[in-house]
This record gives sequence, C-alpha cells and structure tokens, in this order.
Amino acid sequence: MSTNTPPPNTNANGNDNSTPTNSSSLPRTPKSGNKNRTCRNVIIHGYCKYEHSGCEFNHDLSTNRPSPGSPEVKSKLRVDSPIFNPSSFRTMDSLSMNPATTYSPQNPYYPPPVDSTYLGDINTSYGYYGNQPAFIPPMNAMNGYGYNGAGGMPAIPPLNNINNYYLSAQIQDPTRQMDSPISPILPLNTKIAPSQPLQYHLYTSPLLPHMSSTQNQRTIHSFFIPDKLREELQKRNEAITHVLNSDSPEYQNFPKELHIYHSFNIIKESEKSTKTFGYPTSVYKSISSVDGKAYALRRVEGYRLANEMAMKSIENWRRINHSNIVSLKEAFTTKAFGDHSLIFVYDYYPLSVTLESKYLTSSTQGNEMPESTLWSIIIQITSALKAIHSAGLAARTLKPSKILVTDKNRIRLNCCGMFDLLKYDGGKNYLHYQQEDLLHFGQLIVSLACGSNVAIQNLSSSIDYISRHHSLDLKSVILYLLSKPSPMKNIDDILSMTGSRVLQELDNTNHYVDYLQNELSRELENGRLVRLLCKLGTINERPEFDMDPTWSETGDRYLLKLFRDYTFHQVDENGKPFIDIAHIIQCLNKLDVGIDEKIMLMSRDEQSCLIVSYKELKHCIEQAFQDLRK
Repeated sequence: MSTNTPPPNTNANGNDNSTPTNSSSLPRTPKSGNKNRTCRNVIIHGYCKYEHSGCEFNHDLSTNRPSPGSPEVKSKLRVDSPIFNPSSFRTMDSLSMNPATTYSPQNPYYPPPVDSTYLGDINTSYGYYGNQPAFIPPMNAMNGYGYNGAGGMPAIPPLNNINNYYLSAQIQDPTRQMDSPISPILPLNTKIAPSQPLQYHLYTSPLLPHMSSTQNQRTIHSFFIPDKLREELQKRNEAITHVLNSDSPEYQNFPKELHIYHSFNIIKESEKSTKTFGYPTSVYKSISSVDGKAYALRRVEGYRLANEMAMKSIENWRRINHSNIVSLKEAFTTKAFGDHSLIFVYDYYPLSVTLESKYLTSSTQGNEMPESTLWSIIIQITSALKAIHSAGLAARTLKPSKILVTDKNRIRLNCCGMFDLLKYDGGKNYLHYQQEDLLHFGQLIVSLACGSNVAIQNLSSSIDYISRHHSLDLKSVILYLLSKPSPMKNIDDILSMTGSRVLQELDNTNHYVDYLQNELSRELENGRLVRLLCKLGTINERPEFDMDPTWSETGDRYLLKLFRDYTFHQVDENGKPFIDIAHIIQCLNKLDVGIDEKIMLMSRDEQSCLIVSYKELKHCIEQAFQDLRK
C-alpha cells in the first residue's frame, strides 16, 4: 500500500488545521504563492502522486530552497535523511488545536489533549512540522520509532534502555529530585506523571531495536530461545511421536494395545541377554490412554509369577519420587506377546543414553573424563542412594548399562525395583543388598575414572592410575566404597566425604536452572501475542456476523483492519513490501499492553487517515471479541 496522502488544507504557515476526512469532499482553491511552496508529500514521502493531476505546490526540491535560518527548514523532514537530528521541542501548550480535531463523543478517534503539567519545560526535541510539534509519545511509550510506509512516521533514533524506561525510580517517587547523572533526557524541573500500580501485563524484556538502526539490527532467531536448545527439545518431542512401521515384521507380531498403553515403538534392540536379570528383556515406548503421556515398558520374557505377594513389593518403589531415579509406575503380567511376560512401566525420557554408551564404549576409550563431571555423577548417585536406602530399599542395578544420562549430564538410576519382584524374598536381606550397592558404586567410579569397563578387573593398577590423574578426595571415596563392610558402611559417610563438592554441584545446578528460566521468560510473551493474533484473526475480514455482511468493515472493526495493514502490510518509499519483524512484534506488544501512544492509520484507498492510540485499539478488540462470544 502506498503511503502517499493528498495535500491537506494549510494555513498561512503551511500547517494542517483540517479534520482528517475524505479529500474529495474538500474544494481546492488555488492560493497565491503556492507554486513557490514545497509540497509536503514530497518532503515526507519523497514523491506526490497528485503532481500531474492538480496539486498546485512545488515538487522540485532542487529549487527554491529556503535559507538555513528560515522556519521552512525546521518544518521539513526528508525521508532520505540518514538520521533525524532534533533541534527544538515545544510543549503541548503551544498547540493551537482545531476544535474540529479535538476529542468528542461524536469524534472518538481523536484523544483528549495531554495535560502539559506532566511534560514541564522540556527543551529536548523530537522535530515538528511548521509551528505544530510532531507526534509526542507519552511518558511511558517513548521508546524510539522509525519510518513506516503505512503510517508515515518520522525516523527517530532509538533511545538507550535507561531512558526508554524513564528512570523508574523517579516515576515511583515523583517528589524525588531528578539529579541523577543517568537522566540526560529530562531536565531537573520536569514533572513526572503520578505513578501507576504495577500491572501484570507490563513487559520486562528488552525493547526490540528498529530495523532503521542497522548497527543494532538483530535476526529473527535472536527474539526466541537459542537454536541449539530449541533443536534439542524438538528432537525429544519427535522421538515421542515415533511408532512402529506398519511394514516392519515386528509390527505384525506386536499387540496393537496392551493394558492401557498403545502406539508402541522399540527403544532398544536387545540381544536377549540374560546376564543382568536372568531373563531376556526388551524395552518399548508407549502412550497411556489415561493421561496421554509417554512411558517406557520393560518386558521380561518367559516369566511366570510364582508368588502373588511379590507384586506388592513395587508399592514401596511407587512412593519414591526423586530427581535422580526413573520412577516405577506399575507392573503387570500379560500373554499378549504369546508367552508369559512381566511388564514394568517407567517414566520415559526420550533420547536418553546410558553411562556405558556415553563414557565406556570402545570409541570413548582414551578420553579422560574431567573430574568435575565425575564428581557430578558421584553426587547425583549418592543422592539417589540416600533416598533409596532411607526407604529401606536397595537399588541393586548400579551398572553402567542401567544408569541413564538425560538433559545436561543428569543422572537417573534405571530399572529400580525389578529385582525385588523377580527375586522376591520378602525384604529380609535389604541390608546386605545396600552394602552391595555401595560396593558396586565404588566399582562404577573406578570404571568411569579410568575410562574402561574392565578397569575393575585389575584393581591395583586402576587405583595407581587414579592416584596419578585425580585428586586425593576421589581416591579416598573409592577406597571407602571398595573396603570390606566392617563395620557396616553407610551412604551418609559418602556425603560427609564429598564436602564442598556438593556445594559446587548445587551451584552449577542453580546456574542451569537460571538459564532455563531466563529462556522460558523470553517465551512467555509469545503466548500473549498468539492470543492477541487469534483475536485479530477472528475479527478481521469476517464474511458475515449478526446478519451484517459488512460487520468487519464498519465501526471499531474498521480500525482493526487498518491496524492490521499498518502492522503487517508495510511498504517502502517505492511501494515494495517491507518486512520488519521488530516493528511487528513491537506493535503487538504495545497493543497488548494498551499504551497511550498514538499512531496514524490510513485507508487502503489513501483518501482518509485516522489518529488513534493503542489503548483505543485494545478497547476495540475487546469490544469486538465480546460481540463474537455473545
């Protein structure tokens, strides 16, 4: 849409005193001296579409230039100027507003004049046309503007962040003297509007730089969470949606539904090894029809339940909820696979790997693990064992192939509770199994510290290697865990031996939580903009509503249509589409908040324009949306 407007009626000083209306209804009478007066359309937009169809003003900028001291120079703003340099500023008291353009119930699109007592004696300039100031943004909205093809706004350099927020300390305390050196934009005698109560919809993210400031220009990706984190989350969501291929042989022999679970996919193709549990096992991803969440089903093939009391042993595990333990949800037997199978249901962590596959494979041998990472693993496993042993249970699965690594080095003990059911003994030997946990814990640390799964087979050389490459504290923990249980070893002793390492791990965890919360806070406002766009989408261009085919083209809805063009349908001085993501997001943010800043909206036929504030536009949206809800 072209941004050219018809030449307005002007007074002796060249100022527009007419009410914005259809220019075809205004009679044009030639005035003496108009041939020597430069056309304002050429100055503002660079050209005038009425140059050859009746415009009586001068369209040649190379001739008849006024002297540098004349008012004509002050009143002109060229679109091809690289930066707008303000010269002077007048308060709203100097406005000679036409009564026809003031606010009234009959003319609601012109807001009431601003009380000049809130502006004070401000000597800073933002430019003006003739004797009338250019658009003066309110105190809570002066955050920098740029040229807009749809609205014809002048290009104003963005302000710094401190001035954008207008010294929140002074706004909260209007009686405070503004003598801070960080206030270069307001003089000492400036009066600030009374402070308003904090609203939940105020934005706290940094203001978006305008496209006209090429040095501070940001890509669209910088407005959202980092690409690496987004890609990781997308891959996890994609893994949840994977299901068995209908053409695969596994699909033909696989049950379509098992208990309350469906949409299966094979997580890990096992070799049916019986080394760990004594039975061949396999793992599947499934979706619960009760809550719609994904769960991991671990199937123990060929198991016959001999004691009904064994099923009750999992109740103690269901009560354990720890961040370093994969939670056990339930267990049941089934014949859906053509045999007697026992199914354990655990929480599902997509794209997780085992400690063995990440640190102890042939491809990772020779890569020494940093001791800080090793201490992080030790502290997390110690925390998990503390919770398990305090509940009178034993993990019994402290093997590298049964410990998952999720997120950023998050350790989770997997397959807990399976031995309690498979080798049910009524819980009589839990103290013995707890001592075995500590022994297996020590062997695990030796394997990780040496980077080999067989390091424990030659313990003396492994301890020698650890003494040369790791700290004395780590060696002390290993020797304690591998020592004979006389007296009985306790997991609390490991906590006391780790000492300050626990504090360091806590600090690293808090830093990572802060990072994730910061990225989440950047995405909070996206949801608000989506809700706003949904409202605009249901209102704009609606074919018919309430037996009125022109409902979306009249009244408040017409303003929203023009705002849609102003926000999304920008064009440059040549009429070509101009894509400015920062402008779009900034306009939607201001509309969501409903600030008092005023913008100029132009009709598609370029024959009329309206001055309206974001606050009035927000009211129009709420009113129109409420009409639809009725």
